[in-house]
Amino acid sequence: MKRISAVLGIVAIFAAVLALMVCTVTGASSETILALLVCLIILPVLFYGLMLFDRRKDGENGDHTGPKQ
Repeated sequence: MKRISAVLGIVAIFAAVLALMVCTVTGASSETILALLVCLIILPVLFYGLMLFDRRKDGENGDHTGPKQ
């Protein structure tokens, strides 16, 4: 599941970069370009912070091994 999520994330980032290039070349509005920049910069940082928080939360409970049998 992690590998599929990673591939989907890379595809999404590639699509956003491609859309940003197309918008800048074709002369899109500055709001559109700024929205794409937010998607490329702020959202990955936010997701990384959420992953760190989730790991820390799991570490406090001592749940490193996954589901118990």
